[in-house]
Amino acid sequence: MNIIKVTKTFSDFSAASLTNDIEIFSLPAGCRIESVTIDSTTGFTGGLISAYTISVGITGNLVKFAAALSVFASGTQQDSNNFSIESWTAVTSIRAAAISVGALLNAATAGSVSFYIGVAQIKQ
Repeated sequence: MNIIKVTKTFSDFSAASLTNDIEIFSLPAGCRIESVTIDSTTGFTGGLISAYTISVGITGNLVKFAAALSVFASGTQQDSNNFSIESWTAVTSIRAAAISVGALLNAATAGSVSFYIGVAQIKQ
């Protein structure tokens, strides 16, 4: 299993909306996600934002790999595991979804989150 680390900041999720999802990385065909850890390294705050959550999934199921975690404060983590292969033949976009309460996502002025994703190649 390889661990992929990807860090995203408040500016990556910025949108004139209360919700936004972005690609974390492309999962190659024949690979399986075996674990996901979300680590809020800097709290997501700004303007009138009163709550901010991030989940991990795929288009159509944005909480498939990790349920929404509050990243409003730094120092929160969430671990998930035991997943299956997405596709034997196609690349899959692994996505992070942000939800803001109190103000639009583009009101954020701070925030950083790291994703640690365990990936195993099953099919050669």
